[in-house]
Amino acid sequence: MAGAEHEQLDWPRSTSEIWIADMVHVISSLGLENSDNEKRSAIAGLLGMDTPEPLHQAHQPARSHTPSAGAGAVRPKSRPRLAQEAAASPRRPADEPTSLLTPLSSEQDAPRVWGEPMLQSVQADQDRLPLPYQSLLPPSSEAATLHVLLSRTVPEGPVDLERLVDRLAGNLAVESLPRLPVRTLRFGVQVLVDLGEGMEPFLRDEMELVDRVAAIAGRHGCQVRYFSGCPLHRSGEGAGWTWKPYRPPAKGAKVLVLSDFGRNGDTSRSTEERLRKDWQKTARIMRRSGCPAVALAPVPQKRIPAWVSSLMPVMTWDRSLTTAQAQVQLS
Repeated sequence: MAGAEHEQLDWPRSTSEIWIADMVHVISSLGLENSDNEKRSAIAGLLGMDTPEPLHQAHQPARSHTPSAGAGAVRPKSRPRLAQEAAASPRRPADEPTSLLTPLSSEQDAPRVWGEPMLQSVQADQDRLPLPYQSLLPPSSEAATLHVLLSRTVPEGPVDLERLVDRLAGNLAVESLPRLPVRTLRFGVQVLVDLGEGMEPFLRDEMELVDRVAAIAGRHGCQVRYFSGCPLHRSGEGAGWTWKPYRPPAKGAKVLVLSDFGRNGDTSRSTEERLRKDWQKTARIMRRSGCPAVALAPVPQKRIPAWVSSLMPVMTWDRSLTTAQAQVQLS
């Protein structure tokens, strides 16, 4: 054992990196005691490891335990290469002043470098696509409902065989063949668009509906007139300063009124009385010209005044209006 220890102590100092596992392997092979710090220090020196000075520990009672592989290992303070570099680095003289760090304010912060590109900032005034328009009428039956409202019923369809047989069976003279009634748009349409205060929330709906009517009746068969409150005194197809007293369309044309009849604005008694008189005169002009009128109002049916319903059929302009309901009210 002594010869083995002497042989180990005569090893030359290694200049390569020594792992702690090598130190543990040597101590375990020699079977050194935990209290034998001198031999462990010597072994560490031969292996090229610097060990700290032994600490003066307080007397502790001895504990009987079996030595393990890492029980007596000494953690190296530094590696020889690092120690040589530290010794070769120049030292600052004691009288040389130490440079102080310059404090940075919040305005002088170093620029932050992001690992990922930043998200594009959303500008408040950035142009956005308009929301898709949703018609007040049911989309699936809008075209059919408008056709019913805008068309007129005329006896120009196929021959009505039942009526013809009845006349012949009654030995009556047949001067003309009776025909079935059909709906037609050949008389044209006039659309009266209310731009009053109560219809401002429905301005887009009015403009969209005008385009729908023009697509159904044809651009040449659709006449549009704008007004505010009532078209009797001032209405026209251009700017407000060009408006003139109301003029009905050609005889036989259908008139579609888009208005709230003052129900969404000023509902005072004087205002309602003035509107009632003006609309009565307007409806009288339409009847004399042979132009039946029908109205769409964005107002619940129970809020529509009775005097308006006595002048023309008025239907609630919302999703509850169907083609069948329009036919029933027009009949």
